[in-house]
Formats: sequence, structure tokens, C-alpha cells
Amino acid sequence: MTQKELSEILHDIGCPVNEGVSSLKNEKVFPRIDYWEIMWEDTMASGDDYENEITWQISFYARKPRNPKLIALKNRLNELGYHPTIAHEYVTEDRVWHSYFSITTDGVIG
Repeated sequence: MTQKELSEILHDIGCPVNEGVSSLKNEKVFPRIDYWEIMWEDTMASGDDYENEITWQISFYARKPRNPKLIALKNRLNELGYHPTIAHEYVTEDRVWHSYFSITTDGVIG
């Protein structure tokens, strides 16, 4: 999967999506998705060449747990052969459920 394909999957869920920090416009909109790069890795390809992989954190914010759009995202990723472990936490000061997972894409660094 590429970053472009990942972005399309996230946008297809039908809630605001931000790459990086939430925009001020979307900061208090729920549910919403924020995602950003958390790791770059060079992996050996054929011969002496390396390919880049980028790992992304996907954060899903909602007012209630088990939001239908989060479940739709999980189901869509499962259909495509991705089965991320999704962690959940309740953010007391914001009174929001934060569900998050990582996924790795092919990428170009630099």
C-alpha cells in the first residue's frame, strides 16, 4: 500500500481526516482521524538496493467507544488484508475516546 492509497481509505470513511496535527477547523469535530509518520525504515530489496517503508500512526477520536466509522475502517482494512491491533484509551480531560494503530506503507524518503 502507498501513502496515497492509505489516505484514500481514511477519507472514504466519511469523517474529517488530517495528515499531521488536527486543523483548527476539525479540532473539536467527532469522529475524526489524524495520521502521521512515526518511523522510516530502509529494507533490503533485490540486489544491493533498498526500499523505503513508512510506518504511520492512525488516531481516531470519537465521543463514544466502538464508533461505527471506526468499525467501518477496521472492516475495510481487513478486506484489504491488513489486520492492525487497535488500542483504545479514554482521554479524561477532553472526554474523548482515542483509538489508535499503526500501519506501514511503501514510500519515498527524501
